[in-house]
Amino acid sequence: MPHLSIIAQTIFVRNYSIGALNENMVATGILMLFFFGIIMLILGKPYFVGVFAATKGASGLAPNASFLFYIMTTSLGFAVNLTILQLGVRTFVGELTESFTGISDRLLPGSVPGIDVAATFAFGEPNAVTIGFLFGALGQFLAIGALLIFHSPTIIIAGFIPLFFDNAAFGVFANRRAGAKAAMILPFFSGLIQVFGAALISTWIGLSKFGGYLGMFDWDTVWPFFTVLMKILGIAGIVVVVLILVLIPQLEYRHDPKNYFLMVTDYEQYKENMAKKKATK
Repeated sequence: MPHLSIIAQTIFVRNYSIGALNENMVATGILMLFFFGIIMLILGKPYFVGVFAATKGASGLAPNASFLFYIMTTSLGFAVNLTILQLGVRTFVGELTESFTGISDRLLPGSVPGIDVAATFAFGEPNAVTIGFLFGALGQFLAIGALLIFHSPTIIIAGFIPLFFDNAAFGVFANRRAGAKAAMILPFFSGLIQVFGAALISTWIGLSKFGGYLGMFDWDTVWPFFTVLMKILGIAGIVVVVLILVLIPQLEYRHDPKNYFLMVTDYEQYKENMAKKKATK
């Protein structure tokens, strides 16, 4: 399966390659112009003028400003902000790792810094972040539409944080392991699960009355199961959940004790060991 970088390099118009699509900022800007443009056109200029009035000019569109230019600046600004995020994360990871050396050498031998999943954005195919975001959003919008059509008692609002910290990350890993098609399909299904799962569990346990439910992928898949256990079994359910969470890393360690810690202490050696392990199979 081709990866996103290969697809970007093989798009042709009038026999000329669109080399600009290899530049992440350009590709993201074009995609977001299309994505946000449709949404903002549906909402219409009066909506953004109303936002401008409600926020006293902090956001939204001034009454005499160009709506078309506002759409362009909002969409392209997103691409710029994403690029800043990716460059900033790469710098942050490098500096944090160096700064943590003293702690890992003296205070906590063998320890490594824990970094948010967004750190992977700067080390995968850049366009995978955008594709994961877009297809995750598509899945969320379709799921929200289904909730409206079938008159669900709970309506979920598309979450920006799950779109990035779940679906964009899924896009990066899926593209790396299985190519562009996986980077589109997995975030799309993740978007569906995020909305349907959040609607189901927040309705069942009554959280919809208090403002909603966290829409992250694990909170819409694993935690509903844990919630059912704790609701039915009470204190015993809490104990069972704790035991499961403690047991998971123990099973992972027993599965491959040689490489379990090597993944974070010496990643190059870890990759070499895994390549040898794969070759022997």
